[in-house]
Order: sequence, then C-alpha cells, then structure tokens
Amino acid sequence: MTIIDDIENKLNTLFETRTDSYKDTIIKEIYKPLPKGTYPKITIQEIDNSEVVSRTTSEGERTTGLGYQIVCYSRDTVEYDYISSVRFMLELVDECISENFKMQRIGSIVIQPYITDKTIMTGTVRYTCVYDKETNLIYIN
Repeated sequence: MTIIDDIENKLNTLFETRTDSYKDTIIKEIYKPLPKGTYPKITIQEIDNSEVVSRTTSEGERTTGLGYQIVCYSRDTVEYDYISSVRFMLELVDECISENFKMQRIGSIVIQPYITDKTIMTGTVRYTCVYDKETNLIYIN
C-alpha cells in the first residue's frame, strides 16, 4: 500500500460518512480512470519523490522527500455555489491531511475554473513531507 492509497482511503472515509451533497465524492489517483461528468471529485497526484540527503535515519538510511497535489472539482451543490463548494472541500481535505499525515501545505491554494468547462471550479493544494521507509514515519520538512 502506498501513501497515495492511504490518502485516498482516509478521504473516502471522510466523505462517504457525510449526509450532504459530498457523500458521493469520487476520490482517485489522477492516473486511474475517473467517471466523466460526475462531481464533486478529487484527484491525488505524487509530484515529488526524491532522496533527501541532508536527513538520515539512525541506521544511516537516507529518507525520501515526497510531494502531493490534490485537486478538488465541483459544480454547484445544494449547499454551495461552485466556488464555495471547492473551498469547503479544500477545508475538509486540509484538515484530513494535516491530522492524519502531518504533511505541510506548500504554496497558495489555487482556485480557478476548469479549463474545458467553466461550470466546474477547481481547487488545487500541495503538500510536502519527508518519509522514512524503515520506520514508516512522515516528517515535516
């Protein structure tokens, strides 16, 4: 199981327990097939996987710098317009990632219309951490 699988599972658990328009949110790694025209949805993508030479474990093993990009997509829902909907989804995602994975958010959240359909709003957030595969621990950079 990968960290992306863990993130996907935690977010699925978070959203499927809701009783509002977000209970059927689709959450997938960006390279897995996504149903077209179904919203809200979230994609997860690993954007960095590099050796961290400056940080080693007690046994001298080098650690891995990991970065993830999460994009939320939404149209208007019963509860919110599409901009507020994406902001709401990003708040839930940020809380889940911060609490469960202790990852550090990097850069600014970017909210913009989807390039091919202006009735869909997207919200992009990025996270980074250092991962020690020997102990299975995640460290904040």
